[in-house]
Amino acid sequence: MKTAHSGNIANNAYLIAKFLRRLGEDAHAFHFRHEFIMGHPEWEDADFVGNLEPFNPPDWNTIEFTNGFTRPDWVHYLSGQADPYVLPPNAPAGPVARMMAATYGDPSAPAPGGLTGHLRRTMATLGTRYGALMRQGQRTKSEEVEVRLLNLMREALSWISVFRVERGVALNPRLRLVRSQMLEINRNSRAISAGTRLRLRHLQYTPYWPSYLPMDPDHDLIQLYGLEAAKGALLPLTTPFVAFEHSTMRTLPFENTVQGRLLNLAYRTADACVITNPDVVSSARRLGLKDYRFIPHPIDETKYAPLPDGIETALRRELRQTTGAELLFLCPTRHEWSNAFDSKRSDRVLRAFAAYTRNPDHPRAALILCRWGRDVRASEALIDELGIASRVVWKAPMHKIRLRDHYQACDVVLDQFHEAVGTFGTVTAEGLSCALPVIMYFNPAVHEWCLPEMPPIQSALSEEEIASRLSDLAMDAPRRHAIGRASREWIIRWHGWERCARDHQRLHADVLSRYRRNSGV
Repeated sequence: MKTAHSGNIANNAYLIAKFLRRLGEDAHAFHFRHEFIMGHPEWEDADFVGNLEPFNPPDWNTIEFTNGFTRPDWVHYLSGQADPYVLPPNAPAGPVARMMAATYGDPSAPAPGGLTGHLRRTMATLGTRYGALMRQGQRTKSEEVEVRLLNLMREALSWISVFRVERGVALNPRLRLVRSQMLEINRNSRAISAGTRLRLRHLQYTPYWPSYLPMDPDHDLIQLYGLEAAKGALLPLTTPFVAFEHSTMRTLPFENTVQGRLLNLAYRTADACVITNPDVVSSARRLGLKDYRFIPHPIDETKYAPLPDGIETALRRELRQTTGAELLFLCPTRHEWSNAFDSKRSDRVLRAFAAYTRNPDHPRAALILCRWGRDVRASEALIDELGIASRVVWKAPMHKIRLRDHYQACDVVLDQFHEAVGTFGTVTAEGLSCALPVIMYFNPAVHEWCLPEMPPIQSALSEEEIASRLSDLAMDAPRRHAIGRASREWIIRWHGWERCARDHQRLHADVLSRYRRNSGV
């Protein structure tokens, strides 16, 4: 069986493909060069010195890997164009090559003169500036005005491109190809079979869609992850398609937006859906899905493992000497304070840690944070306001080998504390696998349908509860270590790589079996 896995959010497509290959499946992972850096396989398995810009992935050929990592031959870049597996020569590796460039032209080609060239150069410039401002939390008033103006200009430029393609006006060879692909989608796709005719405006919200159409004849089954699942609606019904939910089924499919409607359509027309967040089962039922299955977030417990007892790493010694701390608390989660469905409520962690530090009986502790997320500025200001700056260590976003080293150096992990979620992601799973107690908000009720045994997560929600959990774990080392051991044992039983891979293998076999029965093969 040859399967394609694309939409490499948090490296899930890469990890699932890697685990399936361990079991003998011919699985291939696909991602875009310009994708967020945490969706690059090198971020997961390569070790290197230095920090990188998460939104501007490098040319990995220029980075020296200290652990000898080599990108596997089953990991492929997608070009974003109709020839999906071949990148344009000298394709830029930065944020300039965005959706419009990939969908409407070769981003590496020199811009022509005249109005077309001027518009292309303007789009590239706007894309760079717009991306920078949209990633910047707590924008100033002038930056907010700039964002609005850039939005208006982007919409105008987008409208011109859409008008040219849909009306067939002044088409160059590339735009003629885009138009023919759009017409083909409306002749033979899951969307058209469900009674939805797609226009180019819809396709603009499924960036890089031309690369997905040629996957159809090349693979027995296509599995699309996160928001990339929306592109499944473009695939023909003769292509087995599995959608992998990555916190993207909670609210997005019910939003009255182009993206929301496409995702809704893709989930409903998929042959099966993988649920990784148990709380979204209500969304699956609301969508009327017939085949949805819980499969945990992929994690390799052989990689995320504790060190033997009694070993103190050089990193732990360095962190303790720098801060004078006896205990190290790690919160690598992004800084997000809002009440949105994907919020982490990082502010509660900071206030709880401040409360912990005010008790003179507590062992001195340091809090290690990662400088990423839209509310970093707000977190920095709150840390100063609470007077805990000397106890906080800021780290740049850490690739997974370095993050694993920090798990092994620390005593407690803190994750997310949003009352509307109550489920865990990779940070919690990795912390548990490294035999650490993890504090986060965990709601057993939403897991009863899919977990035979609840994990030993130290659940907390409010600042007071988080501070109490920190106090209990800090003051009782034997209990802290016992919870850590139980955490790893739970991961091995219910969340290991082989369980995830075999669950996917069974799902793929079931989908293909249905296809064979329906086709009479």
